[in-house]
This record gives sequence, C-alpha cells and structure tokens, in this order.
Amino acid sequence: MGSNVNTGTNMDINVETNTDTDTNMEKEANEKEKKWWAGKGSLGSLDIDEKRLPLILARDVKYNNFITRVEKIKARRYFDYRNGTVTIIELPTGEHESGALRNLFFNAVNNNTTPQDGVDDWGAKSLYTNLPTDEYEEPDTCFVPRRLLDPQNPAQNPCDRNGNPWPTIIFEVASSETLQHVMNKINNYWLAPNRCEDVIVIKIGAWRTRHRNQARRPLRSLRCLKFCRTATLQQNPNATTFDAIEEIEFGSVHANGRESQFWSPYEVDHYRL
Repeated sequence: MGSNVNTGTNMDINVETNTDTDTNMEKEANEKEKKWWAGKGSLGSLDIDEKRLPLILARDVKYNNFITRVEKIKARRYFDYRNGTVTIIELPTGEHESGALRNLFFNAVNNNTTPQDGVDDWGAKSLYTNLPTDEYEEPDTCFVPRRLLDPQNPAQNPCDRNGNPWPTIIFEVASSETLQHVMNKINNYWLAPNRCEDVIVIKIGAWRTRHRNQARRPLRSLRCLKFCRTATLQQNPNATTFDAIEEIEFGSVHANGRESQFWSPYEVDHYRL
C-alpha cells in the first residue's frame, strides 16, 4: 500500500505493508496455550515464539470475560478482540517498549514551549471506542495538549468517563505485531472522526542473522511511518481510510533485505532500540 499524499520532502516514500513479518497469517494456539488463556497465569508465563504471532488463543469469548482476563495481567494492548475471537498480537519484549521514544518526544515539545502550551504524556491509556459498552483500546503511548484539558468543560467527544478529550498524537511500536494490524487499528479507531490527529508507528524488523554485512554484523530493518488525518483529508476530502503520509527507513537493512547505506559499521554495531 503506498502513500498518495504529497509530503513536500525529497524523501523517497515507499510504504509497503506486506513485507517482512507482515505476511504472517493468524495461527491457532495449541492446547497448552489455550489452557493458559483459560487460567490465571501472567503474560510472562506464556511461552510463545514471537515468530508464531499473531496467534488465536480462544473463540466465542464474551467481551466482559476478555477484559477481565487482560486487565488482571495489565496487558490489554498486546491482545486483539474481534467478534468473540481473542488473538495475541505482540509480546512485551524490551525492544517493544516505548519509554525512550516517549521521553524524547515529551522533552522535545515541553523544552521548547511554555508550560501551558506543553503536552501531557498519558502513556498506554485506556481509550474508550464505545463508552456505552465499555469497549476500549490501548496505544503504546499517547499525548494530549494541556490546553485541551479543562475539567470545567468536558470534551464533546470524550475518550473516557471523566470527559477527557482524545489525545492528538499516538505512538505505536510494532515488533512481532504486523504492520497491517497496526494500520487496522489506525483506521478503525485512532483516526476515526473526532478522535486522534496523528499516529506515529515504529516498525521493528527481525534481526537478519543470515544476512550480514562485510563486518559480519547482523542487519535489521527499522521503519518510522507517520499517519495524519488532516493531511490525508486535505489531499482527498472523501478519504475514509488513512495511509502513511511519510516513511523513513533508519535501520541497517531495508525491508527488501538490501543493506542501508545510511549507517556506518560503528553505528550498526552500537544501535539498539
């Protein structure tokens, strides 16, 4: 899927969604994994090779039972729920966590604005996509401008029962989660009308241990994609889905396996996310 939005840059925008791990089809869990879901174990006790994700753990599950299970292990954002089917889409690996990214963005904004013009970091906040039925999704992290936060004037389209507005910027970090699944969340939830404005996605590719450069270092694809509701609608007022308006490849190998020339051997060796 390619972007048709003119970004006004000299960057080569080439958004391919069916590369790397994005061709993975959902697989069925084995009996041990299904018993884990039916039990009370923590996410850390679930022994799954991330190469098998996305993995269907259960079917015909009531939404309330799903929420009860994932809230007990504080892991809502690692699971997908659709029409009674529970799928684990990501594992809480260290490289998936977005703490460093959150701090960089938070400091970059707040160090260059007045306190009232800064942003609040809401982290992996529960954002209610359907308040009457208590259905919600969780991003990896999100930010809201402080000027939008007014307890005396609840938002017309709140993201929670406290009347808070929807965050304007969402960050998603996808390692074993497929890019297509992230884009489904963007189009079904985050960039729906009266919700978020921008979504920034970091897609982390697998280490190419069998594809090394001349220095014998493993190579890896890393991609940053930006989605913007306003920019897309300016280009096409009738748009109902949102493609990336900009992409930057900043890993040591492109998604097609070609080694990147943007990195020196020293940087490749020392870069870790």
